[in-house]
Amino acid sequence: MNKLTREDFTRLDQIDPLAEVRDEFTLPQDLIYFDGNSLGPLPKRTINTLETMIQKEWGDGLISSWNKENWINMPRVLGNKIATLIGAKSGEVVVVDSTSVNLFKVLTSALLLSKNRRNILSEAGNFPSDLYILESVNKMLGESYERYLIEESDYEIDKYIDASTAVVMLSHVNYKTGRISDIKRITSVAHEKGALVIWDISHSVGVMPLDLHNCGVDFAVGCTYKHLNGGPGAPGFLYVHNSLIEKVSQPLTGWMGHIQPFEFAADYQPANDIGKYICGTPPIIAYKAIESSLAIFEDVSMKVVRDKSIQLSEMMIRLMQQECATFGFELFSPRNADQRGSQVSFAHNNGFSIMQTLISHGVVGDFREPNILRFGISPLYMRYVDVWDAVICLRQIMQTDEWQSEQFNQRSFVT
Repeated sequence: MNKLTREDFTRLDQIDPLAEVRDEFTLPQDLIYFDGNSLGPLPKRTINTLETMIQKEWGDGLISSWNKENWINMPRVLGNKIATLIGAKSGEVVVVDSTSVNLFKVLTSALLLSKNRRNILSEAGNFPSDLYILESVNKMLGESYERYLIEESDYEIDKYIDASTAVVMLSHVNYKTGRISDIKRITSVAHEKGALVIWDISHSVGVMPLDLHNCGVDFAVGCTYKHLNGGPGAPGFLYVHNSLIEKVSQPLTGWMGHIQPFEFAADYQPANDIGKYICGTPPIIAYKAIESSLAIFEDVSMKVVRDKSIQLSEMMIRLMQQECATFGFELFSPRNADQRGSQVSFAHNNGFSIMQTLISHGVVGDFREPNILRFGISPLYMRYVDVWDAVICLRQIMQTDEWQSEQFNQRSFVT
């Protein structure tokens, strides 16, 4: 195999069908951004959208904008836009609350539908917040459920699902390794055993095609501030298969989930559709940011996005082998691209200080305990030449031992 050169990466940028989409984003000059799987960058159109919202819709329209600008229906409207990205039907998705709160709601819903089963199956390496929510729901329900957490190294999840399993709760893409779980197969096996399934798709929405409805997925949750670029702390979303929506109930019975919120009835009667999962008043400024970011996806093929994601990550892995093989980096993500989401993770004993040194040079990834350097691959704005420049920068850092400087060992709140 020929040695890679910077020209190889430049040529790929020249034929990249997504090259023009990069212009949709505000990206600092001379910054290489590998952290879109934590926080996506600011879309340019969001600036104008929020200025208009604040000055005109809020400033001039005041309360009339709840009707005139259709603020009141934004949770459903945005939900339907996300539905097109995740293979859901109209009316199966709503944008509300945070991912953790939404998981609390759908996990409770699922357990209330599974009254005679007492086991919840998840993964020890699942995102910690998901496991914390599992624990809190179990406590709320009298600790009547047994948690079974599969080890990260055991990928045969199917064999643990049996007649005692109430709910299987998994992340589609593991936040550390980037490993993809098979939504279709696992959902099918769970249903054969009579269990319900909840998927956290936070690390896959916006970077790969999904087909939740046709796969028969019962519930799913996700966030909008990663690859959907909705802004820091932007609301999450939840999905419920339309075959379940009339059967389910959820624990947070706020006034906006009422079938007629503005009747102000004393007794609660839930909406008979996805609206039952809305709780409080929608945060419209945040919703407007999501609305503008989702507009970028309207003319983008998710297959093309996924193809570029794979090629970017393949080039990065190959270049790391070529340029950094002697420095102790171990590929922590699956080598098989079909099993790898839109990130590449490497393990290194000095991962934290190395990542901090990279960031000081304008190559922004992130670090996850205990020793993981994580590089998010965001095809909408990432260039192939960014991969080259980042790896060459890493090589120089390792050759000079710059990472050993004391300043790069100082811990911040966010890593």
